[in-house]
Amino acid sequence: MNFLELLNAVAKLARPIHFETVSIIDMETKFKDIGLDSLDGLIMMMYLCELYGIEEEISKEWNPQTPQEMHDLLMAHKTREPASVEEAMKQCK
Repeated sequence: MNFLELLNAVAKLARPIHFETVSIIDMETKFKDIGLDSLDGLIMMMYLCELYGIEEEISKEWNPQTPQEMHDLLMAHKTREPASVEEAMKQCK
């Protein structure tokens, strides 16, 4: 599964009104540089932790600044993984 595709889909859920101005195209781009603030990041992290089966207590201290940092944290702590972006979006709704 393409992590950037999943991340963009989750970002659209987290920031639906302004999503047209946000596009995550690089794993090293800082979230703040593409218009995602800390609340957007928190909401995205909540969705992603649910999708990857990560307990809230584990992720409370996380503060990823880039998609790569977020991916690395999720992969290090996941207990499951969504089969596809489509399946993940069904779970989020």
